[in-house]
Amino acid sequence: MKPLLITIGDPAGIGAEAALKALGQGAAKGRAVVMVGPAEVWRRAAEVVGVDNQWPIWENAAEHDDAADDAAQRYDLGADPADRRDERLRERGLVLAGAIETAVRACLAGRAAAVVTMPIDKRALHAAGKPYPGHTEFIADLCGAATPVMLLFGPELRVAPLTTHVALRDVPARLSVDATLAALRIVARDLTRLFGIAEPRVALCGLNPHAGEGGLFGDEEIRILAPAAATARAEGINVEGPLAADGAFAQRRRYDAVVCPTHDQALIPLKLLHFDCGVNATLGLPIVRTSPDHGTARDIAWQGRADAGSAAAAIAAAIEFAERIGSFE
Repeated sequence: MKPLLITIGDPAGIGAEAALKALGQGAAKGRAVVMVGPAEVWRRAAEVVGVDNQWPIWENAAEHDDAADDAAQRYDLGADPADRRDERLRERGLVLAGAIETAVRACLAGRAAAVVTMPIDKRALHAAGKPYPGHTEFIADLCGAATPVMLLFGPELRVAPLTTHVALRDVPARLSVDATLAALRIVARDLTRLFGIAEPRVALCGLNPHAGEGGLFGDEEIRILAPAAATARAEGINVEGPLAADGAFAQRRRYDAVVCPTHDQALIPLKLLHFDCGVNATLGLPIVRTSPDHGTARDIAWQGRADAGSAAAAIAAAIEFAERIGSFE
C-alpha cells in the first residue's frame, strides 16, 4: 500500500510538532505514513512533544527523486531550533522546498497516495529561488496544473478564493470570465470527486458591496462574474450568483462551497468558524494535497505548544480523499 507523505514545512516553525502530535493522537487511522525532511528535525520535534517517532523518514531526496538536491534535506538545527534570523532564510527555504518537491514528485510517480504539507515561510521559499506566492502555486507548477484552486474547509463551511496572495488593489485586474469559469468547473468537479457530493451547490460572491448594486458600486459583477456564472449554469453546474457576499455567508448552509473574488473575503468567515480545525486543499491537481490552515507560528515553535487540530484535520482529509479516488492502491 502506498504511504501518505507529510512534509516538514519551515523547520523553524511548528509544522513538525503539529504533525507528530496529530499522528500521536491517531490521525493517520492506521495508514502508512512517511515523514519528508531532515531526520534530525523530526527527531527533535518528537522529543519536544513527547511522541515516539515510529514513522519512517525520507531524508535524502536523491533516494526518492533523481532531480532533487539531497543537500536541501540537510539542516543544522543549531542551539535554537526556532532561529528566525534572516541569514538562515535561504537555508530554511532549501529544506522546505526540497521536501515539497520530493513529496509531490513521489505522488506524481505513483509511489505515494497523497501529501500533507506543513506550513512554510514564503520569504524562505523565495530566498531558495522559488518565486511563488505560496504552496498552492509551487505545487501546481510541479504538477503542470494550469488552474489550481485553493479550497479551505471545516465541518460547516467550504470556501474558494479566486485570487490568493495578491494586493487588494490588484484583484480587479486579476479577475476574468475565463479564470472564474475555470475555477467554478474545478470546484464543482472536485466537490464530487474528493468530497463525494453528487450534485454540488456553489455560491459565487460579488467583488463589490451588494454585488455591485447593478453597477452602482462597480461593474466587475456585470462584466466578469455574471457571464462566468451563466456559462457554468449552461454546462450543468448548480451555481448561484454573483451574490452579495454578506448574504451568501449568512445563508451558507444552502451551499456546498462559496467562491469569493478575494482572499480575505473567503478566509475571514472560514477562520471565524474553523480557526482550530480548518484545512487547505488544492483542487485541480492530479494528486491529493492538503495542509493545515495556519502559518508557521515561529513565536511558539519548539516549545511543545503547537495545537494539532488543523494538522489532524488535514491528515484525515488527505486520507479520505485518497481513499475516495483509490490512490492508496
